[in-house]
Amino acid sequence: MHQQNRPKHSASRRRLLRLGGAVAVAAAVGATVPFIHAGDAQATVDNSSRFKLDGAGGNPILLKSLAANWVLQSFAYDNTHQHIYFVQVNSVNTDPDHVGDLWITKTDTAGRILGSMALHRFGHGVSIGVEPSGSGAYLWTEWKSSAGGFGTKIGRFKFVDGATLAPDSAAVQDRTPQLTGVHSPQAAIDPSTDRVWYRYKTSTGDARIVGYKLADAVAGRLTSGYRLAERALPSRGSWGDANPFQGYAVYGRYAYLLEGVAKGDAYISVIDLNASGQSLVVDRWPTTAGQSLSNREPEGMAIWLSPAGPRLAFGFESNTGGKRQASVFYKSQFV
Repeated sequence: MHQQNRPKHSASRRRLLRLGGAVAVAAAVGATVPFIHAGDAQATVDNSSRFKLDGAGGNPILLKSLAANWVLQSFAYDNTHQHIYFVQVNSVNTDPDHVGDLWITKTDTAGRILGSMALHRFGHGVSIGVEPSGSGAYLWTEWKSSAGGFGTKIGRFKFVDGATLAPDSAAVQDRTPQLTGVHSPQAAIDPSTDRVWYRYKTSTGDARIVGYKLADAVAGRLTSGYRLAERALPSRGSWGDANPFQGYAVYGRYAYLLEGVAKGDAYISVIDLNASGQSLVVDRWPTTAGQSLSNREPEGMAIWLSPAGPRLAFGFESNTGGKRQASVFYKSQFV
């Protein structure tokens, strides 16, 4: 099933891009976005192509049930073996001993289940990184959940079908950035550059993103001296209250953020990692992908290096009579 992404206003996309920054965002989506300059960018990222968000996309996975009837939160690709790892959270469980429980489902690229494992008190599952290794993969997820259910660290561990990991498991390696004031970190791996990126919040609640070479991160070299780049992310303000953050992916020079609410609008924002200031958004585009899904909610983004070429994939959770299912859409053209 193919869906069209179309702007909600008559102004052309080219015109919006010429407006630039927060002005373009406000014109495109009718939202007031504060133009705040804070947090200089550190270093630079090599130039790369940027995914085009308008036009038809693809839909390789539609209404697939995963290993648990829990809420989809994120997913990422093993681009070596062409597998997907989905993360689900038990959102209705209020037992303190199980807040932050996650379920991992491994599938092929059509959504056929190949295995699963359980993570006990790890986090909310906002993002996942997949690092292919030999015939399998290491996963990078939130770890050691807080009372609120979000992870306080990033853990790296090997996927083992049927296994259950606890927060104190020796199988989990701490791969949290060793920077001052890192709260609620979320990891994503850019397979096109072999870099791992961390979105995190500061003590003031502002969001930032920092990148490292994957080899350095695997080895635990995550101090400030090993940073490739770091910058502030857009200040979300009232926009963020109405459109919750739902995941991100990085391809080369650009980060892509997924935002939106259940049974409402969904948006993809594009961030230039070489820019500075919280509100320098390259683009923000409403997507109607999956609009016919029952109780549709945007959940998760990933880069898929498919045999046909790079793809920006984004997911949706749906709920029909208590049956929770996952759908994945993608964009494959570049600007």
